[in-house]
Amino acid sequence: MFQKGTNYYDGIVGVTQCEIPNKVTFLYNFTLEQYGTYWYHSHLQGQIVDGLKGPLIIYDPKDPFYGKYDYEYVMTVSDWYHTPSGILLPLFRADKYRGFDPMPDSGDISGLGQCDCSAAPKNSTCNPNNKMATYVVKKGKKYRFRIINTSSLVHFTISIDNHPLTIMEVDGDYVKPVTLNTIPINIAQRYSVILDANQPIDNYKIRAHISVCTPNNNLTINYNAPLNYDVTGILKYEGAEDKLPTSKADSLNYTSEACRDVNPSSLKPYYENKVPKNVISTFKVLVTFGNLPTGKQVALINNSSFVPNLNYPTNQQVVEGVDPYKLPPSQNAHVYECNSGDCNDAALDIYIVNNSTDSHPFHLHGHIFYILFNGENNTGIDPPNEADFNFKDPVTRDVVTVLPNR
Repeated sequence: MFQKGTNYYDGIVGVTQCEIPNKVTFLYNFTLEQYGTYWYHSHLQGQIVDGLKGPLIIYDPKDPFYGKYDYEYVMTVSDWYHTPSGILLPLFRADKYRGFDPMPDSGDISGLGQCDCSAAPKNSTCNPNNKMATYVVKKGKKYRFRIINTSSLVHFTISIDNHPLTIMEVDGDYVKPVTLNTIPINIAQRYSVILDANQPIDNYKIRAHISVCTPNNNLTINYNAPLNYDVTGILKYEGAEDKLPTSKADSLNYTSEACRDVNPSSLKPYYENKVPKNVISTFKVLVTFGNLPTGKQVALINNSSFVPNLNYPTNQQVVEGVDPYKLPPSQNAHVYECNSGDCNDAALDIYIVNNSTDSHPFHLHGHIFYILFNGENNTGIDPPNEADFNFKDPVTRDVVTVLPNR
């Protein structure tokens, strides 16, 4: 959400607000200035892992694709941990922990998934016939699916047997239609696709293939989880029998799409959008991992690990007159100034180099941004040459995958 004028409702503990205490109600009250497919989640501890999240759909009365589809569905895909975050998080953040991000136990489509019951812990309850997420369609109609990856850790590749998917919205921005058989989608990303229900009346398998884009070792919590990498749902035509799909997948190549985005060069903005050329500041961001003196591993931006001040959020400090240039190094503050004469059509250039073995989405609250360059061959923190900007029509997104610097 842009939150123009209401940044204090952005929901980030230690940055824009304090924690909401137990048994206390807090109302987020802000004006919408955008349309599209979004979602919300808790930003405190591991509450998102436990399911405190959900879709946030803002309908556009001037949707340019109005009339191009008959109905719509919202589809979420996510990983799922069987152990509550209240148990996982202290283990994960312990000084002596030397593993990587805890592995999930399963995945789901719109809250419904499957688990390998043969590998379930003793004395646990496991249903081998759990319901599959089912979407009913009528032959001859077209459907918009708003697909949202609300995971904590994993990347998905989405496909529906015998049904190509036509992308028409990406992260809240309309794009010129592009049809694909598979849609790779990373954490926090959203795609709206149009599906034409033009196949014989039957049941067809929805496939959500999991890719884990972080390292793993035998010190990692739940490292040997019996994770079902192929989460499935059902596209059911009206009039089809109540039975599991027997449809076959079109030659799917999950390896080539693992931990990737849809090729940005194939996504063209629906409305012409000129890239601002008045660059008033440049930030260079090196993303790495390191260890604190205690041995605990932390993520670093320019060799600094962010530490939120839960009792005195950054926003409050700035509003109350604290010089942003004098914020503690642990605040990781990147400050720019815009003099009145320089503010028209102003832009910041942000160069991000991921110097780690993880790939992970990057997003910037309150903004969308133009992807000017995306590559894996640059070294160090220096910006690429302008000649390397390989997109004729820069893509607008609010989440983009930052690939490892290989």
